[in-house]
Amino acid sequence: MKKTVWAVLALLMSVLLFAACDPFARAYQSDGSLPSDVATTRGEDGAQESWLASLDTPSSELRRMYDEAVKDGSFTGSYFEFLKEIGMRDDSANIQRALRSCVTVECGFGTGSSRSYSLGSGVVYSLDTAAGDAFVVTNYHVVYNSESGGRETVPHISDEIKLYTYGAEVSSRAIPATYYGGAMDYDIAVLRVQNCALLRESAQNPVALTPVIAADSDSLTVGQPAYAIGNAKGEGMTVTEGVVSMDAEYIDVESADGSETLNLLAIRTDAAVNHGNSGGGLFNAAGECIGIVCARSEEEGDVGFGYAIHGNLAFSLVQNILDTCAKNPSVRGASVARLGVEVTAQDSRGLFDEATGKFYKEEKIVITSVTSGSAAQGAGIAVGDTVLSAKLTSTRGGKPYERTVDVTRMFKLTNLMFEVRLGDTLVLTISRLDTVQTIEISYQTSGFFLTVD
Repeated sequence: MKKTVWAVLALLMSVLLFAACDPFARAYQSDGSLPSDVATTRGEDGAQESWLASLDTPSSELRRMYDEAVKDGSFTGSYFEFLKEIGMRDDSANIQRALRSCVTVECGFGTGSSRSYSLGSGVVYSLDTAAGDAFVVTNYHVVYNSESGGRETVPHISDEIKLYTYGAEVSSRAIPATYYGGAMDYDIAVLRVQNCALLRESAQNPVALTPVIAADSDSLTVGQPAYAIGNAKGEGMTVTEGVVSMDAEYIDVESADGSETLNLLAIRTDAAVNHGNSGGGLFNAAGECIGIVCARSEEEGDVGFGYAIHGNLAFSLVQNILDTCAKNPSVRGASVARLGVEVTAQDSRGLFDEATGKFYKEEKIVITSVTSGSAAQGAGIAVGDTVLSAKLTSTRGGKPYERTVDVTRMFKLTNLMFEVRLGDTLVLTISRLDTVQTIEISYQTSGFFLTVD
């Protein structure tokens, strides 16, 4: 069932709240050293790690247990290794670690007195601390200025993008980025950081950032904890907690240029989501990213619903954009494989697993039309076929790659299509007139792909 959600969450303003000016700037010249630099240089506390530990008063019983074990010599290693050894979990520590994958995003548009800024959020997809390079995921509507016109004009992507890490939201620590590619139809954009000294790891510059850990969002459970991390209200990184209210649904949102309504696959959560959270991560209790925050509902009568683009869709699309742009720099979007069919969820039911205590949704995905000349028609797919599973076989990095998806929900098939590349093979298992059979579709021609940007 469609859900109309009209509020996108980038925060637009004519002046920047915090990042354009450094609140610590003074007329005098300081030496540039932070407390940890001084302590480490003077050798009072040894390495930075021990200095940090000297500041910390454990706030949980688990942390106190860890500190005591380290002190008496019964354990050596990190806190996370300690938790693993004793079979315990500390959600707050996992979310602290997730903060390392999050950034605030500032985008500038226009010139002179008419210059405006969009404040949003992002998550680090990949990081090379030796080169000072990174790719960051955010929403398309964060980097796009809708006032520049619709799709028929040249899109106005921000000409000045800056990123800030948690605790370093001052101008001297701005990380310059550029728009690398994106897909307006899915509200996803990829930002690129190149040769940034702030990201190059050294003894003098310990980099706190780390790539995000993506969870399998197809395995979400309604009611499980969910944490939204982002630049809420443009005032710096914050964390809000809730649950997964609905594991997958399609919502209607306005496109970044305002020209049409998009139908996005999203996770619904009651974790507080505000303007500025756009592009930030929705995380599970293990600190793994399950989605990219994109909107909240402001319809009359709706209370406390936020939405995040389904993680498997978002990250498959991001990798597609990276692969497509790397092969053809003139293309700044994704190359999406077309199956050439229309499908519908003809029936659905809930299945409860007594062993695991989990409710599963199951849909009957039926082919309702087949496009003439499409890959599906050529392979023999017919109207009325029920899709049971899909297996992708390919070569990735010179090695065989295989991924099988049970098509128990409609989005599982559509999401898999973002992973198909030229030369891949897709094997569908279908039920036709109560007979199960397999149909092989070969993607050997670029004619079966569509560019989305």
